[in-house]
Amino acid sequence: MVESRKGIRERIHNIRIKKYESYEPSIEIREVEYNKDDGTLNVFVTPKHRKYIKSMEVTIRDYKLRDRVVKLKKIRDEFRLSYRLDNEKKYSFSFYSIAKDGKFTRMDIDMEKLKENMRIIGIEESHAPEENQSINNVVKEKTLSSMSTGSIFTPVKRSWPTSSQYAQSLQNPNFSLSKNYDELKGITFEKNQNVKYSSIIQGAGNFGVVFKYRSNAGDFALKCFTRGSPNIQLRYYEVSKKINDSQISFLLDFKFYQDALRVTQRPKEYFPAVTMKWIEGKTLHTFIKENLANHETFKAIGNNLVNCITEMQNNFIAHGDLSCDNILIDTGNNVKLIDYDGMFVPALKKLGSEELGHESFQHPRRGKYYGERLDNFSILIIYTSLIALSKNPKLWKYNGDDPDKLLFDITDFESPDRSKALRDVQSESPKLKKLVKLINEYLGQPPDWSGFDPSTLLRMR
Repeated sequence: MVESRKGIRERIHNIRIKKYESYEPSIEIREVEYNKDDGTLNVFVTPKHRKYIKSMEVTIRDYKLRDRVVKLKKIRDEFRLSYRLDNEKKYSFSFYSIAKDGKFTRMDIDMEKLKENMRIIGIEESHAPEENQSINNVVKEKTLSSMSTGSIFTPVKRSWPTSSQYAQSLQNPNFSLSKNYDELKGITFEKNQNVKYSSIIQGAGNFGVVFKYRSNAGDFALKCFTRGSPNIQLRYYEVSKKINDSQISFLLDFKFYQDALRVTQRPKEYFPAVTMKWIEGKTLHTFIKENLANHETFKAIGNNLVNCITEMQNNFIAHGDLSCDNILIDTGNNVKLIDYDGMFVPALKKLGSEELGHESFQHPRRGKYYGERLDNFSILIIYTSLIALSKNPKLWKYNGDDPDKLLFDITDFESPDRSKALRDVQSESPKLKKLVKLINEYLGQPPDWSGFDPSTLLRMR
């Protein structure tokens, strides 16, 4: 009997699915190069099963325990990280390969491991980077002696479970969830309807994993940490207090649980978690992608975001990581900001920033700055992108289906004179010409530049 074309296609499809289900993703570092002249580290990374990989990114933790998320540049069949180090001794890296279906693989490595096969170039070629502290996802202890809050919270040094360990353990809530909190009793976790393979993970990133659960009080998000600060309890306490006092509609009230849950692999240790009301909505990237035919709405979204940042700044609050993942558009086209790991509130000023945000939305010289103007450059980039797309949705070509940017990235900020995206955006209207000029001016100023007030964006014509 001759097999039909449809039967052949189905058989080939099933073979591919079985191969995909059976493969074990991994990440390999092919080459490491360090330039002593300018302090640039180049890491060439090759993920196995590359045809399943959509993108790669890395979380870089510096000697101040601050995290920055950097998108790796794809070059043919591999990815390259190019990053300038301030202090080569104390950096650690978590590389992520992100598959087309949203699954990701993580590999942690520190400078000590990287230097084993490092090639040194530049005038000081006889010295390789010195010994670094071990990473293995262990968070270093940091004193609170300089804090003026009078807090009773004690920094805790710990290693963190992985996303899969949390997901596996939460299959049995009676075991994994602490009995100390009535709100977490009798809850059920919901499966993610947007992924091909059954999972209760609703979203995962560099610092945590999110689950959705249902209780008598409604639907909620549970965020479990895969990375974190020794001072995580203090940070969330102060942020929660400030948000509740300010009553800003764009921000969501949340509750921090110090000992919320445990995982099967470590049954004697409980880990913190955050819960907040579940919001039905789309990330900014997804919303834009799905509404290009209705692009007039982008201007209203941009205006709402400007109002949001202005209100936060008036209350001496900054989000710290404005990006596509952390901006939700609900079913009524209202803006909500989520993920407050890097948020600035005055009570935390002396503690400093824990992360540096997504580089496609941050001032290239953000560095150590941590204050209420932290979101100014980010909102300028986001607002300019939304206004440009409201004029000409064809500019979305500059996104390249990258969920970690809009129209611009770090290369546009480092060389604005050579940026085709900036050049094309400014040609769309007189207002966009002014906005691009403002971006160029801001790039020549420090990240806390006092010459820019986000509220002026709405008055610009």
